[in-house]
Amino acid sequence: MSTSEKHLGKLIGNTGNPAGLSLALKGSFSARRGEFVRIPHTEREGEAETDCLGRIVTISRNNVLFSQDLGEGVEDVNVLPGSMVSGETLYAKVELIGFKEAATGEIRLPRRPLNPGAKVFGVDYAFLREFYKFSEDSSIHIGNLVGYERGSDAVPIYIDVNTLATEHLAVLAMTGSGKSYTVGRVIERLVGLMNGTVIVFDPHGEYGRALAGGTLQTNPEIEDVEDHRDKDALPKIVANLKKLEGLGGGVVAYTPQDAEFDDKYANSNKRLALQFDNIDLDAIGDILPGLTEPQARVLDVAIRKWKKEEPDQPRDVNTLLDLLGKRIDDVKEDESLDLTDAEKKALGARSAAIAAVRLKRVLNEAKAFYTAGSEHPTSLREMIGERGKGVGKLVIVDLQGLSDEARQIIVALMSKEILDAAASKTEPTRPCFIVYEEGHNFAPAGGASISRSIIKKIAAEGRKFGVGFAVVSQRPSKLDPDVTSQCNTLITMRIKNPDDQRFIAKSTEQLSQADMDELPSLSTGEALISGRSIPAPLLVRVGYKALKHGGESPKILSEWGPGQL
Repeated sequence: MSTSEKHLGKLIGNTGNPAGLSLALKGSFSARRGEFVRIPHTEREGEAETDCLGRIVTISRNNVLFSQDLGEGVEDVNVLPGSMVSGETLYAKVELIGFKEAATGEIRLPRRPLNPGAKVFGVDYAFLREFYKFSEDSSIHIGNLVGYERGSDAVPIYIDVNTLATEHLAVLAMTGSGKSYTVGRVIERLVGLMNGTVIVFDPHGEYGRALAGGTLQTNPEIEDVEDHRDKDALPKIVANLKKLEGLGGGVVAYTPQDAEFDDKYANSNKRLALQFDNIDLDAIGDILPGLTEPQARVLDVAIRKWKKEEPDQPRDVNTLLDLLGKRIDDVKEDESLDLTDAEKKALGARSAAIAAVRLKRVLNEAKAFYTAGSEHPTSLREMIGERGKGVGKLVIVDLQGLSDEARQIIVALMSKEILDAAASKTEPTRPCFIVYEEGHNFAPAGGASISRSIIKKIAAEGRKFGVGFAVVSQRPSKLDPDVTSQCNTLITMRIKNPDDQRFIAKSTEQLSQADMDELPSLSTGEALISGRSIPAPLLVRVGYKALKHGGESPKILSEWGPGQL
């Protein structure tokens, strides 16, 4: 008898609550927690019978001979091997996923309660594959269904690219759960299989390991791949990325102006040369917590003087730094600036010098702004490509080693230019997908942050212009809720912190309590995926990456070399 024909038990009690149906099991080997089941159901009178898919979320097993009410005497109870044990009860709770509507293919929860006493059956590969059937032309394979992840009966799970890339993604997990690895699998498929444009803000240089030495570094684990889908797709991704590279796309690294980055990428990297004058004065104040009114006036006057001396873009940021420092007297004495009494007073105050030093420190730490020595300013339009033209590109913005202030100012400026270019009425850029790693640092729930406001704007408006993003965080509770609430796909991996669990529960209606209960016990590489890009919340074993991953912890013992003692 096949799995789909095996009778596991019957529904009992109230069948009107799809989040918690009671199932009386035939025996202790009938089912396991997490397994899928199907229940025959007729939604409307006269309609053909269909199957509702459900998932076993809890199982209880009790025996009167081993009741805790016996106290210490329970230890003296013996049952002969092979004898029938009476008084045993086996119950399971089933959470309904729904039935597949024949006309639309959509998965819907039944509005009519299932029949009490209805037989519950197991499911097999063929049933699940048909139930979660996707068009591979418009979707990417994220991994396989947990419990059905290996061998010929593996059930592949796909996520819809159009929804994922425009309606935003949140990837939430504690350290070591595999969140960056999962994001890496998604973005290399968006570029290598879908010819997409992805920009990754990489605070720790993890993604840049794929281009270390100036050439693509493949994942050594590819040789161990058993799944035939990955066995075919992974080499194809690498080949396509190399092909795109020859056309001006592929994997490209942008870095601050520092020789260490040049060494890391063997001079194949492109040095950032952003135009600082594209940042609003109000935004500049966000990265200088406690900026006083006189200090803000100094910045405003210096920028006016800078734009007067260099009327045409690109403007050399060193000129602004000089005006804030050794050339501050030139600013004070320029009558054409029409300084107010308050501005004159601010320029002569000690607080003005403090503001100048703080801003100069941030700019010098970032090492990412246009100067007269730069070959040319960084063009976001050139980086992304024009709509209807261009080739797929994975842009890694390596921010390793920079201060939080420097990272935020780079992320804020580039994000603003990306949205502005996409929203152009005459020459919009091609759709792109932004990845904010360590998202709680760029869009925090509280505290000063120059990048938070632009990320919130992209969250609210980006979809209209083809700009989507993924926010990746190990501390969901520290993320701005306005950002996460706009994410219509959620990939959640192992999370044990109660605050983070509560935040996820409040910020999304996609997960049930049974789903939330799964989060602390997920293994590395397992993810609960939910939202509009997938038909129902599913527990997935994420597949392999094509490119080398840089997020692994170092093998401490092998590096210490304890064998030398």
